[in-house]
Order: sequence, then C-alpha cells, then structure tokens
Amino acid sequence: MLAFSFLCYTLIIGGDDLSIKNKRKLVEILVQSESYETADSLAEQLGVSKRTIYAYLDDIEPLINQTQALLEKRPGLGTKIMGDVNAKSSLLRSVHKQSSLDFDPQERQDLLLKELLNGKRISYYDLADRFYVSRSTIVKDMKAIKKQYFPQDNILSSNNEGTLMATDERTLQSIWGRYLTAKYALVNAHPPVLLDRYGCFIEDELDLPGSFVKNILLEIEQIGSVYDLADYYRINLFESLLVMSFRILKGHHHEKSGGYVFERVTELDTYYIAYDLAARLESDLDLVYMIEDKVFINECLIANGIKNVKLGDTSEYYTDLVDDLIIKTSHMMNEDLSGDHQLREGLLHHIIPMCFRLKNGIALQNPYIHEIKKQYSMMFHLTWYVVVDLEKEWGKRIPVDEIAFLMIHFQSALERKRDIKKILIISQTGLLTTEILERRIKQYLPSVHIYEVISEEKVEQVDLDKVDLIISTVSLKFTPSVVLTLSSIPSDGELKELAAKMEDYFTNQSHQLNQSGIDDPEHPLIESLSKRLSIVRGHVQSAKEAMTRLTLPLIDNGSVTEEYLSSVFEREDMSSTAFETGIAIPHGNPAYVKETQVSILINDKKISWGDERVDVVVLISVAKADISHISLIIEPLYEVMASRSDVERLFINQSDQSIYRLFARYH
Repeated sequence: MLAFSFLCYTLIIGGDDLSIKNKRKLVEILVQSESYETADSLAEQLGVSKRTIYAYLDDIEPLINQTQALLEKRPGLGTKIMGDVNAKSSLLRSVHKQSSLDFDPQERQDLLLKELLNGKRISYYDLADRFYVSRSTIVKDMKAIKKQYFPQDNILSSNNEGTLMATDERTLQSIWGRYLTAKYALVNAHPPVLLDRYGCFIEDELDLPGSFVKNILLEIEQIGSVYDLADYYRINLFESLLVMSFRILKGHHHEKSGGYVFERVTELDTYYIAYDLAARLESDLDLVYMIEDKVFINECLIANGIKNVKLGDTSEYYTDLVDDLIIKTSHMMNEDLSGDHQLREGLLHHIIPMCFRLKNGIALQNPYIHEIKKQYSMMFHLTWYVVVDLEKEWGKRIPVDEIAFLMIHFQSALERKRDIKKILIISQTGLLTTEILERRIKQYLPSVHIYEVISEEKVEQVDLDKVDLIISTVSLKFTPSVVLTLSSIPSDGELKELAAKMEDYFTNQSHQLNQSGIDDPEHPLIESLSKRLSIVRGHVQSAKEAMTRLTLPLIDNGSVTEEYLSSVFEREDMSSTAFETGIAIPHGNPAYVKETQVSILINDKKISWGDERVDVVVLISVAKADISHISLIIEPLYEVMASRSDVERLFINQSDQSIYRLFARYH
C-alpha cells in the first residue's frame, strides 16, 4: 500500500496545480463513464488539447494499473477504466487523498492565490486540514503571497468566515497577469518570449477553450505586424487580452475607471482600433465586451506602443481636409493651431477610419460622451460647427460620438497652446460651493481652468501632478505640495483673498495670467448682436413646440430659410442640447441662416427636453459668414448656463430690458 501511495503521489502530484486538477478530473470522468471515451471528447471536457490528454493518460496509466482497476485503450473506440465498483471507489479515494498531500510551498501558494483570484473565500483552518499542514504554515504562505502580489493592505478582506480578495477588476486582472508571467518563468526557467508557447501555457492554466488562444494570437500577430510592435509589447498585450477574455467568460467586466475626465478622454484617439478589435473578438469568441472593457483594451494598446505609430503616405484629400478643420477651429477660438503637428496627425488618425465607418454604416460609441458634453459643452458644440460643411460634402450626418472624439483633439491642442492654469477643487459639499468657486475664480482669474471637482474619497484615484493648484474645502489627510484652503461656504472676502493668493502664487512661479484673447469687441457681430436678440415669454408644452415658436418668426422676417426648422429638429435628434441647469441651446445648419440671430424663450414652467427639464431655451442661429466668430456668442453664454442660480438670476428673474442690457454688457 505504501508503494501505491508513493506512486499515486508521484504521478498525480508531478506537474503544476492545473495538471494535478486535470488528471484527477480525468480519472473521475473515466471512472464514471460506462462507455469508451475518445481523446476528442476528453479534450473538450477538460478544455485542453488532444496532445495533453494523451500525456495525462500516459501519466495515470501506471497508477490505475497498480490497483484492482485497469485502464483499457482500444483504437477507434477510446479509453475506459475497467473494474468493479469497489475497485473504482478505492481508486478515487486514493487519488483525492494523495493529490492534497505534501505540496511544496510554491505549489500550495499558487493554488491559494488562484482560489482568491477566482473569488473564493478561503479559511486558514480549512486549508490546513486540506493540505495536512499546520495553520502557521498557511499563515506563512499567505504572507509570501501578499509580499509578491499585493503588498497593499486593502486588497484582502477578512472576517470570521474567511478571507477573500476585495478589489476592482483592473487590479485583479493585473495580478492574474503577474501570476501567469511568474508561473511560466518558474516552470520554464525563463520569462515568456514566444506567443504560441505562452498561449498553450495560459490555455492550460486558465482552462480556456482552444479558440480563445488561437483567435487572440492571430489578432496580436496582425496588430504587431501593422504597428511594428516589439516582442515584449506583443507578449504583454496577448496576456492582457487573454486574461480579460477569461474574466468576461466568467461574467466579470471592467468598472468605470477613476482619474480626471480630461485625462481619460484624451486617451481615446486610438479608441477606434480597440473598438474594431473588440468587435472581431466578440464575433470570434462569442463574448460581449462592455464599453469599459473596450476602454481597457484601448489603454492596453496605448501602453504597448500603438499610440506612437506614425502615418505613412496619406492622400492629399485627407491632409487638406484636416488642415481646413484646423484653420476653422483656429478662427473660432482665435488661437493659431496650424503649427500643432500632434493635432494634425491625431486628426488624420481618426478621420480616415471615421470616413470608412460613415460610408459603411458602422457606429463607434464614445464611452465618455456624457462627461464630454457636460464638462466640455462649449468646445463640443463649437466642434459641430467646425464639421458642418464636412457633413454636407459627405452627404452624411456625423454622429455625436464622432464629434466628441474630434473635440478631444481640439481641446487637447488648446490645452497645449494656452497657458491655462489647472485647478483641482476638493469639496465635501459639492454643487453649491463648486458653483461659487468656479464663478468667482473665473471672475478674478480668467485664465485658470477648473480641471475637476472631486470629493476627498476620490483623491487617491487621481494624479495630483496633473494640476497646478489644489483648493480644498475639507481638511485633507495628506499634505499636497500646493494647496489653498477655503471654508465650505466662503464669503466674498475669502474668495478675494483666495484669488489674490492664487495670483501671487502663479506670479511667483513665473506664470502670467493673461486673458485667452478670445474677446474681440471690435468685430461687427458683437457690435450688432444686442439688436439681433429676441425674447419670448410664454407657455409651451414640449421641446418641439419651443423650437418651432422661436424659429417661425425668423422664417417670417427672412433671417433663415424654411429648411432651417427641419435642421434644428435633426440636430436635436442627434443629441440633446439641454443641460441639467435647466437651459437648452438648440441650433441648426448655418447653410440655412441668412443673418445671425439669438432667440430666447423663457417658459412659465419646465418642460421635458431629452433627459433634462428646462425652462429657458436659447436658439442660436449663426450664418455661415459668422461661423468663425461663433465663440464670441457661445463662450459668455456657456459661462452663464453653468450654474442654475445664474440661469435663474440672469433669465428667470430679470426683465426683458435687463436681458438686453446683459447681452450688451457682455458684448
């Protein structure tokens, strides 16, 4: 019996923990089967290759034949374990017992880590009984695992029922990747260098269907060839996609990532590559990749060298098109962006495949469309004006998701061009304090940009080096290098003092807080805008009725053509122009506008408008001749509409004459 136990231990335990489990499962399948099992059937049940099945059978055959059972192989039929019930039961008991005996520490630690990664709750006492070791040995194993894979204190969660991994999907997949790399290096005495060999290893280690490795391998080889990726990048990308697909197969998806909105959206200039890759994998692997999974794929592509790819020969048509868009944006924003090569190349990278998508009816979803429209609403709407001629030329509506992608490139270029100071606000009270701070800071220091407003709980998720200054209304647990404090409900005196401190700080840092140069009081559009303003107070029941009410007088007086109303409806159908502050700013195609007009409707009650409810509607009708100066109208309007209190103060609670004076003062 001792000899059999030793043989059982040698044959079952010999190998990694996955092969141990598979050999045990193979014995179980053969014991329970009343018929012969083919290698194909066994390979499918275990999720391994036929070659691996043959190797497993060779390993377990001596073990089985040492018992009262017998492993019988018949060509053309398959394999079967022969023996009575007692013989088969004895074989199973021996295999189960011996497969848990005398693991070396590394094997035991690998098994413990995989159970944690698979979401299982483990008990030190149960593990000690299972592996026939002391509880102190399990404690040592866990210390070794923590040291190698997650030295952070917040990865594991323990209670009376046991210990489990409590972390986000991104961190968990990262640990999976580190585990696979370390395990492969341990087994093969070198890190992974060949995709096919690493793929076979991961396939067995994760019990993946063979199609996963095959299809993802083909994708990596194609991407690596097109973008000339180094072998290291190919291995890393291959591993990340396999682990993510394995987790999706188990029903786990990425959550929305933290960090600054601007930092997240500026990573999306390669998103179309990730989107197309995910679409192919969905078809090949029969999986569903959620939006955040696609965002993660995009981040993996960037991290592994895709972002730095240069365009080859590009047709003159596309280069001229991009140059024209840059000129239009430069005029609108009164900033010369023509020398920004990063902007030019980024637009070319996006517009060429965008044209293909539009021609073939392929939709590309922007995962941050809501954040973009909310935080960069002015630039988003200006971008629509930039591409309006392109829509006419192509005979296609450019979806709002694509407009948002294009906006990212223009906004990034402006960030690079202007000396805009980025301010992070850490606030506990939220909206009220935020509105006051933003309004007052812009009043005293126009060149600063409120980069983001976050709660203290989210501070750890962002990179504080990305901002120039921090303003906090709460007592922080850490001490950033540059932080100014403010009470939750600041007085005028505090805000003036804050503005003075900020100005002193930036002056000391040799920064000049100059106006961006957008205002152009000499332009004739500004001189006559107050005369082109109409105000209506009334009672309408719907968004369509409101847009019709404002547009019909413009048609009657010849300011716009009859087609203009349809273009306003079409633009609104593409994407709602309503904001959570209770104001909507619809607009139509400038091709149908003869004279620029601003029409305001102040309703007696809020009406549904997209996902919002509004009671102020500002219809902006801009003639093509005035498009390059549209920011002169939009920018001050967007400053007003950023706050509900400002909307009420400047529209709801004002007389018509006061609103006229307001526009005259702004312009």
